[in-house]
Order: sequence, then C-alpha cells, then structure tokens
Amino acid sequence: MKISKKAYYGLRATLALAQTEKPLSIHTLAEMEHLPLDYLEKILQTLRKAGLVTAHKGVAGGYALARPASETNIWEILRELDPPIKTFSTPLKGELPCLHVGHCQTNEVWRMLENKIEKTLSDVTLESLIPRNNS
Repeated sequence: MKISKKAYYGLRATLALAQTEKPLSIHTLAEMEHLPLDYLEKILQTLRKAGLVTAHKGVAGGYALARPASETNIWEILRELDPPIKTFSTPLKGELPCLHVGHCQTNEVWRMLENKIEKTLSDVTLESLIPRNNS
C-alpha cells in the first residue's frame, strides 16, 4: 500500500494539531512541519469539510482537531485524503493473473488484506502516535 504525498502531509499536520492545546495558524503549521503552504491549505480544507479539523477565525484563530486525538484515527484521515484506498485492483477479464476474473482464487486474499489494513489503521489514534516524555 502506498499513500500519496497529500495523505502523508495530512497525517503530519493532524499529528501536529494533536500535540497543541490551541489552534495553529496555517502559516505556523506549514513552518513547523516544513509543508508547502498552498498545498497544506487545500489539505486542511478537505479535512475541515470531512469534520476532522475545525477552523477558528480571529487573532488567536487557526486550525484544531474537531475531536480529541484519542478519538481520531489514521484510517479516517487517509480515507478522506486518498480515496479509495486499495491494495489491488481487480484485473479485467483476460488479463493476467486471472484469466477468469469471476473465478480468481486470489481475490478473496486481497479483500481480506484490505479489511485488515483498514482495521489496523482504524485502531491507531493520533494520540497513540504522540511521543511520550520518559521523565
């Protein structure tokens, strides 16, 4: 499975938001994470429309997570920024490796793998990725 640069940047941005108490301006966030400002703006708009982040106006405004980091999982973010997430594409009839697509024995294996990836990423919250101080 390969995620896009858009999804990778989105994960970095949401993880940064998970580690702060106050909203972060898009400029601060772009600078902190070394992300292109214009691209980050589009990513955050997508995440805002999906209800994963909120935008606050004003001097102390910026972006924040819409829910606690403990309730925001990686799958939700990837699904919004990289739809659809697939590990394989069913071959067309006559293409290798399945000459008879309806009878391809490996299709079920790939579906099971996709389900396991979704479950695993759904179990990983932003909170679980925040580094802990060992003091």
